[in-house]
Amino acid sequence: MAAKRSAHSLLSKETMEPVAACSAYFMSSLTLSLCNKLVFSGADFDYPFAVLAFQSMCSVVFILVPGLLGCSENVRLSRSLFIRMIPVTATFGLMLWTSSKALRFCSMPLFTVFKNLAVLGTTAYEWARFGVAVSRAELLSMALMLLGSALTGSGDMSATPEGLFWMMSNILLTVAYLAVMKELMPSDASSSAKALHNNSLTCALFLAVSAAAGDLEGFTRKLPDQSRAFQAGLLATGLLGTALNMSTFWALQVTNAGTYAFVGAINKIPLAILGHILFHTTVEAKGWAGVSTGLLAGIIYAAAKERKRQRAEAEDDAAQKLSLVANSKDRDARFTLQEEDEDGEENGGQRHSTRV
Repeated sequence: MAAKRSAHSLLSKETMEPVAACSAYFMSSLTLSLCNKLVFSGADFDYPFAVLAFQSMCSVVFILVPGLLGCSENVRLSRSLFIRMIPVTATFGLMLWTSSKALRFCSMPLFTVFKNLAVLGTTAYEWARFGVAVSRAELLSMALMLLGSALTGSGDMSATPEGLFWMMSNILLTVAYLAVMKELMPSDASSSAKALHNNSLTCALFLAVSAAAGDLEGFTRKLPDQSRAFQAGLLATGLLGTALNMSTFWALQVTNAGTYAFVGAINKIPLAILGHILFHTTVEAKGWAGVSTGLLAGIIYAAAKERKRQRAEAEDDAAQKLSLVANSKDRDARFTLQEEDEDGEENGGQRHSTRV
């Protein structure tokens, strides 16, 4: 009976929806990274802010058009939701800006290791803000994740003091971005509505930045000269960016920011493996040790979360049983008092008739 109840709870919406949301985020993030690599690795097309503006514009189109055609939810623009999205967009823009500054003065492996510190920062924020308990197994998995990243990039761990400053700023802004999304996102708005308003704002932001940086003119001039495969791949990044945006809001709605950040960090493991297979990149023994350590971290984290879920479920069952026992005792007490009252009334009536 207990096993059947446990299997039922494992397949319940409360359990499966976070798994589905995190899986959607994991896959969309992974495929977008691979698609970006495939599209831009061999092309002379270096206009990052203009590409981000294009991807945001694609997301707006991909969300609006199906709704207008009646194929999906018809999302309407809301002034109040726009206002609530401004802090999210602002922190997102600052996060990307500090990321680009850090990459100028830090090696990519060191950047990845430090970026994973955002998982610890997010976990600390949720513990301080919401009282989310962190088990030893979860802390162990985070330590292993950092160790795996360090092993993977141990051949090139260089940075200047300026790079470390921008890197720490980026970590703080990454935690702030997740915190702002968790705090300000309305629970009654759909993921499509949030993605539409967010991408509308980021499109305007990146268009302005790309125009100021000179990206926009080069983007519009060189894009028609690119191959059809390149143009199709660029459009695919817009579609995958839409999926990533919607799955991000979905995952943050049904799970905590710490789990979301951990999933984002752990997806670098299959990315390293697929990068080795698809792009024939060289991975040394330390790199494979780092990949294995990262996989072990993911397994430990998932097991720790499952144990926490089972413990919470057992506590809920115990609370329900105590409530049932208390209610039963309360009913018994009321029934006893009622019987005593009835007996008292009956005895009083008998004494009255005797006196008469």
